[in-house]
Amino acid sequence: MGNECRLEEERARIEAEYRRVLRSSVEFEKRIRDRWRQKSREKNRRISELERQVADLKRRLDEQG
Repeated sequence: MGNECRLEEERARIEAEYRRVLRSSVEFEKRIRDRWRQKSREKNRRISELERQVADLKRRLDEQG
């Protein structure tokens, strides 16, 4: 009986550690995805700004030429 009790305690400890590691891994992946989305939004915002500047320069060149 004592052996079974220790085995159950060890099993419970290992399951708790597994859940902790899994939760940590999921949180880590979520942070990576969130950071990627943020960088993607910044990149798209910068591309839009540059496209606007190019269009403005083209318009100004057309007005001069």
